[in-house]
Amino acid sequence: MSEGPQSSPGSDVYTMLLAIACVFVLTATILLLVRGQQLFGSWLPFGGV
Repeated sequence: MSEGPQSSPGSDVYTMLLAIACVFVLTATILLLVRGQQLFGSWLPFGGV
């Protein structure tokens, strides 16, 4: 009988790549918010338009 899908050792590579991509996206978002606050004086520069 089959016990369901088995994870291969290679799938850990994709998990690490996904985690690294999430860290990069989060870092870029924070940097954009900080830079927007420096330039426009607000966290959301187009919020009041």
